[in-house]
Amino acid sequence: MSTEIDDIRNKLVVQHFDFEEGVETQKLLELLQQELVRLMLHDSERLWNILYRIDVNEQNVKQLFTHGKPIEIAPQLARMILERLEQKAITRIQYRK
Repeated sequence: MSTEIDDIRNKLVVQHFDFEEGVETQKLLELLQQELVRLMLHDSERLWNILYRIDVNEQNVKQLFTHGKPIEIAPQLARMILERLEQKAITRIQYRK
């Protein structure tokens, strides 16, 4: 089941961030972190829209943004995004059955 969760989570990441499909999880994490830094620096409105659509906890994100530069924040923000998308994947699997 873990592989199925990873597959769904990765597809959700690809949808929200316009990445290529079929990228392995570790590479996807690296791409996500790079894209988050880019969005924080150049397109924060789009970043907030994506975070809203994913439904990442706004208070946690705002607190995270008070702790440093985009390059320092990106790994934690990426983990928050992946955790939320994993929760969505689990819910999709549960309701499919």
